[in-house]
Amino acid sequence: MDKKTESTQTYSILMPPPNLTGEPHCGHMVQHLIMDALARYKRLNGFNVLFQPGVDHAGIQFEGTLNKILSKEDTTKEKLGREKWLERAWQFKDEIYKSFHLAWKMMGISADWDKEVFTLDPKVQKTVFEEFKTFWEEGLLYKGEYIISWCPKDQTAIEDVEMEYEERKETLYFVNYQIEGSLEHITIATTRPETIYADTGIAIYPNHPKFSQFVGKNAVNPLNGNKIPIFEDERVDKNFGTGALKITPGHDPLDYEIGKDHGLSILHAVDKAGRMTELAEDLTGLKIDEAEKKATEKLKESGSLLKTEELVHSVPVCERCKTTIEPLISEEWFVKMKPLAQQAIKRMGEITFYPSNYNAILSEWLEKIHDWSISRNLWWGHRIPVWYCEKCNPSHKVGKTEQMQVSFEKPAESCSKCNDSNWVQDGQILDTWFSSGMWPLATLGWPEKSDDFNTFFPWDFEISAPEIKYLWIARMVMLSLHFEDKIPFKTMFFNGTLRDAQGRKFSKSLGNGLYPEPFVKQWGADALRMALFSYAAPARDGKVSKQTLDERCKNFRNFETKIKNIYRFIYELKPENVPSTASKNSEDTQILKKLDETRKIIEKHFDNLDLHLAADEIYTFVWHEFADKYIEQSKKRRGEAQACLEHVFRICLLLLYPFMPFMSEELYGKIPNRKGILEELSSKA
Repeated sequence: MDKKTESTQTYSILMPPPNLTGEPHCGHMVQHLIMDALARYKRLNGFNVLFQPGVDHAGIQFEGTLNKILSKEDTTKEKLGREKWLERAWQFKDEIYKSFHLAWKMMGISADWDKEVFTLDPKVQKTVFEEFKTFWEEGLLYKGEYIISWCPKDQTAIEDVEMEYEERKETLYFVNYQIEGSLEHITIATTRPETIYADTGIAIYPNHPKFSQFVGKNAVNPLNGNKIPIFEDERVDKNFGTGALKITPGHDPLDYEIGKDHGLSILHAVDKAGRMTELAEDLTGLKIDEAEKKATEKLKESGSLLKTEELVHSVPVCERCKTTIEPLISEEWFVKMKPLAQQAIKRMGEITFYPSNYNAILSEWLEKIHDWSISRNLWWGHRIPVWYCEKCNPSHKVGKTEQMQVSFEKPAESCSKCNDSNWVQDGQILDTWFSSGMWPLATLGWPEKSDDFNTFFPWDFEISAPEIKYLWIARMVMLSLHFEDKIPFKTMFFNGTLRDAQGRKFSKSLGNGLYPEPFVKQWGADALRMALFSYAAPARDGKVSKQTLDERCKNFRNFETKIKNIYRFIYELKPENVPSTASKNSEDTQILKKLDETRKIIEKHFDNLDLHLAADEIYTFVWHEFADKYIEQSKKRRGEAQACLEHVFRICLLLLYPFMPFMSEELYGKIPNRKGILEELSSKA
């Protein structure tokens, strides 16, 4: 570990690009420190290391943050217009960007900063265009109407895995739908009476003991009098409500699938702003909560409301703004995922996962994957590279025969049909994950095959928080295999999440985040690094408060002081009469044996990515074996033990270097006839 060889071995580490939304907190730093320790350790062992840094533009989050600032300035994105708003966005980006570098520098993150990439950089744009263009040419890309998850506040589609679920107490309404031409009725249970206006059918589970007699007949919608068919479908949950389900294809994913299979029409009672449409008659324009109350009153007045019950169930909300998600039919761009997923499932075993069960977790999700909605109704991001002839194709239809072109720049030639050059670009942007999914390729300049690409791809190590395993990890695997027929990384490490004392994730809105700077100012960067490494176990969340982190930092600051005192004892208090020939006694033999055992244990921990155990191992050896035992013993035979003291101390600094680089570098450079660790390594390269 103390000598750089002429080995041609390489090791590549791909930094997950943190979102461009503010200063990294201590939870982010655990992730970055794991990568940094690996990079430093590999360099010590003679590897040619690429530690690739980068930052993600974070479309929805960034845009939402900037728009809040604009609202305080009494303006909006719409008032500014696209071009002016984007100018302001890039200024805001530069302001936030500084906080990342200050935090990384403060914590000693040793990435290859000259190769840093931002997900809106031109070279990433080139990668994204090649991705889009290839999908289009392969027939895997299409534009069409489909039910999507819509955030009324962010005003954009989001992926299912970008949602969280809140347990809420709501009302379950039991509503009677009269059978056409009869006094009989069929009863359904719903939490959304306001969407009854958009009902186009009623489904019951097969062989329903009470309602099977109504199959093939029509029911009367109790709010608008429309006649809707009654039919059987095995997807109806017999244990929910009455076993009869009102089908509203425009506002529920399951209803959409059932409605499609039974040829039902699609109606919309709620719009993209989260308000009732004209379909809701006198409820038009009301917010959903208000409409629910009004619809309930109308059902009571008509005698259609049988009863109500309290229900606790999971409600999907946007993970970013916590707004309740509205399932809606929307025209979006989609990528067909089945072909990509099947290839990934076959090759998933080529990746080593920490913990190992994530292989099965990802494969199971890929088996059930649906088409990916890649368009977002935002301005911050890669704009969809499609141009339409405004004269011939005013509806912006998409197809091989339509007057449209795929190009990042406005087409130079005129429309072949009308000879006009009135091209208009698609107004939406691509989902952030569309570019982030290409991160392993984009950072190395793909589609061009650079020297770095040929040397370092596939990446040796990638790390991620578990919550984006589907959004990011699965997509990187699928996209890398599709475009290069190679897995994107050999090792995938899922780090745990730092949470507050109540178990909550760090959040700006909660104000519960812990940030590095105050701890570094009080205890030093190395002490904070060691404290955070204690939370570095794979996929193991940790609860932390300022008090507990202060206590750990204080302990490791004392450890740092201990090491500096050891240096003074060995070098500044070095005896004048040191034997020219080193001799060993049993104490020397014992500490050297223990040092060798410690080195091997640490190497094993690094191989197994148990960096929290490696940090604890060197801490225990230095404090208890070296300082408490051997140094105390050596005071009786000071001169004779000097050579052994110096050797053990030097190796300890090298073992500590991945964890406490500032102190290790400083003290190593003070050792007589020695340079700093990195200088020493480069001089022996």
